[in-house]
Amino acid sequence: MVRRIPVVALLVGILLVLAAPPAGAHALVRRSDPPDGALLDQAPRRVTITFTEAPDSSVSVVHVLDSSGRDVAAGKAVPQPGNPLTLVIPMGKVGQGVYTVTWRVVSRADGHVTAGSFSFGVGVSPAGAPTPVVAGSSSPSPSPLAAAGRWALYAGLALMLAAGVVGLVAFGGKAPPGRFVVVSWALAVAGLVIMAVAERNAVGASLARFVHSAAGRALIRQGIGLAVAGLAVLFLALRPGRTSLWALAGAAAGAMLLHAEAGHAAASPRYSWLDIGAQWMHLVAVGIWVGGLVWLLVGTRGREGTERAVAVRRFSTLAGIALIAVAVTGLQRAISEVGWPTDWRRLVDTGFGLTLLIKTAVFVALAALGARNRYVNVPRVGSAPGGISALRRTVGAEVLLAAGILAITGVLTQLTPPATLAAAAPRARPPANVVATGSDFATSVRVRLTVTPGSPGPNHFEARVSDYDTGAPVPATGVQLSFALPGRPDLGTPTLDLSKESTGMWAAHGTVLSMDGRWDVSVLVQESSNAVTVPLTLETRLPAERIRTIPGSNGQPTIYEIDLLGGASLQSYVDPGTAGRNTVHFTFFQGGGSEQPIAAAMATALPPTGAMTELHLIRFDAGHFGANVTLSPGAWRFEIHASTQNQTMYSAYFTERIP
Repeated sequence: MVRRIPVVALLVGILLVLAAPPAGAHALVRRSDPPDGALLDQAPRRVTITFTEAPDSSVSVVHVLDSSGRDVAAGKAVPQPGNPLTLVIPMGKVGQGVYTVTWRVVSRADGHVTAGSFSFGVGVSPAGAPTPVVAGSSSPSPSPLAAAGRWALYAGLALMLAAGVVGLVAFGGKAPPGRFVVVSWALAVAGLVIMAVAERNAVGASLARFVHSAAGRALIRQGIGLAVAGLAVLFLALRPGRTSLWALAGAAAGAMLLHAEAGHAAASPRYSWLDIGAQWMHLVAVGIWVGGLVWLLVGTRGREGTERAVAVRRFSTLAGIALIAVAVTGLQRAISEVGWPTDWRRLVDTGFGLTLLIKTAVFVALAALGARNRYVNVPRVGSAPGGISALRRTVGAEVLLAAGILAITGVLTQLTPPATLAAAAPRARPPANVVATGSDFATSVRVRLTVTPGSPGPNHFEARVSDYDTGAPVPATGVQLSFALPGRPDLGTPTLDLSKESTGMWAAHGTVLSMDGRWDVSVLVQESSNAVTVPLTLETRLPAERIRTIPGSNGQPTIYEIDLLGGASLQSYVDPGTAGRNTVHFTFFQGGGSEQPIAAAMATALPPTGAMTELHLIRFDAGHFGANVTLSPGAWRFEIHASTQNQTMYSAYFTERIP
């Protein structure tokens, strides 16, 4: 019967490995609305952030900051009803500008802290967001205090579990010395206390808030588990025997289950019970194997001859079964947290993977020593002189390696698994483009024109022609685009003939968008029996720039600071910034803060009507220009192109909404 146990364990392990789902651990951002880098026409009413695992909103903090660092969120972050992975942050009434969302959340599953930020713009390119303290998503470095606490907890639980199991299996129901078991329990309690202190420091919450958080409640549950184990230790001290050994082993295994429920395994997005079960089996198997080595050293003292040889052989068999369970459940957890073999490059690309490789190497060395004991030293115990001494030396080396594995595990549990990083990795954004849609006067044909990248110069034009009512592709025989820029009749009306890609889809490359502005586009759709014209309006894109907006107050205008090449910058503002007569100011600065002399400059204004006009610049100083302009209500975009004496070229733009 005993010989069948390894086979059964191996079969169960194979099933666990094949069923391993990808695990999540650490709450990293999966997506957000608005997304990172979005440019919005209107301010959002709320910001939503979806994480890879559920955050604990009671101790998590999210801020929405404007360019001056002021928090413009209208309330605290709360979970989205029916979706615990998503936090919702209500927004107050805000104007144009760049907004940075910073977050610091605590995972509800495993209590780990992560932080990060992203930005979006309202009427202003988000490329101008000031550099945040924490960019993207990040997790704090492993805490030495937390690692020490985990090591003590693992070691104490392993010793208590092994005291019960090894006492029952190897030593015929005889309990180990009571003082050693008490020390094991005290070690586990000390470890849990240290973990609680480290977790509270990481969360940064008051004691009352921490106790009521998910991480605090998980630690309290583990404390209750250790209290039950303490009662089992007391029972063993008062009534040593098989019953008390069973009670001790059961209490220690229960405490391990509570710990597994508060770790990486609990963050699995699907079948968390499978990951928790595998993690619990892994902890139990490690406890029996590693903790049993210590009790083997202690238990063989004072035993001689046949009794000692029988105990050693029984433990060797038990350790072999535990070794198989450790290997199989460890493989299941590795696949869950790293990925299938096709993803094993993550083992050398991430800190988690490298730490796991180190742990695996130590495990292999430990298994090699165990094999030497099994096949060389164990047969010599009781039959050859010096057999027990050789066994003790090898077991002593195993104990040292096992202590190292527990220390590595204490660090590993604080790192973000690669599977979680992959789930949170930013997806490649599609190429930037400009889209215009419209229909003919009779509303019979609809055209969707996509221009990539949508900036002045070479572009790819793609027109989707469909029936206005049914949406079915229109079997056109030809599609031609003609362009006109209001206010610039000198550019003429260039045309571009599109080629048929498929039914209803036409495309071509061209440079007809020669200048920035709002272009009038006329789409001529030629059918077999007639032709229709679809008018569109298309506004070109400008390249992203880093811009900081300093809101005006008490009659002072809003100031726009734009980063330029070589550390230079441009400071612009519209005075007074209301409908009517205004002066637009442009001042160039060198990296050191002094004014940058400009040899030549040209500026334009793009009004809400789309008819771009050139501004008459007045030089106030070597690098300071102004232009008088009459502004109507709406969004105005101002551009300036300048050069220095050494032909360094500067280009910048900003948009201001005139009330």
